[in-house]
Amino acid sequence: MRVTSFSFPLRCLIAVLCGAAYAGAFPPVGWRWLVVPAVFGLIFSLRGMHGSRARALGFLFGMTAFGLSLSWLWNLFGAMAIVLWIVLAAFPALFAHMQGLARHLTGWKFTVFTALNWAGWEFIRAEIFPLKFPWMTVGLAVGPNALLPWIGVYGVGMLVVFFLAVPWRFRAIYASAGIAIVGYAAALLFLSAAGPIDKLSDSLPIAAVQLENTTMDKYMAATRALPPEIRYVVWPEYALPYDIRKNEREWRQLVDLCAERDITLTVGTQSHAADGESWRNIALTLDASGALGEHNKIHTVHMFADGTPGTEAKPVTTAHGRVGTPICFDCDYEGVIRRMTAAGAQFIAAPVMDARSWSARQHDQHAELFRIRAAENHRWVFACATSGISQSIDPSGKVHARLGAMEQGVITSVIGKWEYLTPYTRFGWLTPWVALALAAVCWVGLVVKAVREKMEELRMKSAEKQRLKDAMQP
Repeated sequence: MRVTSFSFPLRCLIAVLCGAAYAGAFPPVGWRWLVVPAVFGLIFSLRGMHGSRARALGFLFGMTAFGLSLSWLWNLFGAMAIVLWIVLAAFPALFAHMQGLARHLTGWKFTVFTALNWAGWEFIRAEIFPLKFPWMTVGLAVGPNALLPWIGVYGVGMLVVFFLAVPWRFRAIYASAGIAIVGYAAALLFLSAAGPIDKLSDSLPIAAVQLENTTMDKYMAATRALPPEIRYVVWPEYALPYDIRKNEREWRQLVDLCAERDITLTVGTQSHAADGESWRNIALTLDASGALGEHNKIHTVHMFADGTPGTEAKPVTTAHGRVGTPICFDCDYEGVIRRMTAAGAQFIAAPVMDARSWSARQHDQHAELFRIRAAENHRWVFACATSGISQSIDPSGKVHARLGAMEQGVITSVIGKWEYLTPYTRFGWLTPWVALALAAVCWVGLVVKAVREKMEELRMKSAEKQRLKDAMQP
């Protein structure tokens, strides 16, 4: 049966089913393989479609996918969540619109354009659009893999879409599979050549205290109860939701705790300006000598009072090496941990606030992004959340220790420190930018072509109308 023989209602049903499958590729279902039939089905349903019908199919896919997977947004925003789902669904609709303009393309031209088209809109939605939202990308559904240290999560997503759009001829399939196998093998060889993940001489015993809406005394009691070998401790974002350094007595207690336990501590707190009006959400790192450095959260949460955004992404030098301390939402985006790593961070210790009221589904989905960042930059990432998920992630993206959502307590782990930079950290992060630039060239060309065709159509109609008018005159 030819694609063009499918009725539009049937195509709409396919788009909805594919959207549901796409949602199932992410937690809480987490069947990663579903991303393959989901994206392939969307591309298939769009063949031969253009204009409003193509946009409708993309929109149905997006509303189903985001509405199902991000249902927890209702807990945060109520009915406003519908508007957010609509905004997110606009991006697959734009993808579908451009697919419609490119319906004349065949073979490898169609394959390459489809991959660039998807990568471009996904990257805009995730990293550029004002309400940027990097969750639920194709590369994130795939999970940690050997290509992340080369081309990152957006590059992996583009490759997946490329292979799903390959013309269905056996030679093309064999060639594409061969390229994929060779590329993946090369990435694995690179990882093995970089050395073992665990280097005993650079190991660091570390702990996270996962508590929510409690007092500093309880954080201190939990820290004192940690095993004696622990040398680094992380408290969550907003563990101390005020400027701790302006409270002389409590600040002295923190410094004394570090001296008593011989630890370095990274804690989520605030820094208030002298005027008392503006404030910053910071990760403050200290030891027995006092403050060692701080990181001002760069990606503050949309529509929340989250302080004045920072601009710098630099590591803090401690007795245990150089540590990057991104805060929660910073880790959702590719740039902050990458910039910290490029600036010399040997490991990452991230305070996180995922509130209990945001649901376990949100916590599980958020935790996946930290695994991607670890694999992209080949760094240990140790995250400490308020009500989960706190986790210790090795440079391949594997979780070594985890305290789940809605739990209270501590986790301990032994992490390593690294010096070298992955190809992604050095230059691979440009992959989505290059894809976006190429996609933009294609988009402009397609729009210009469509406008010219429309103008020519109008000209011909006008000419035909004039011809008929002239023929009717005596």
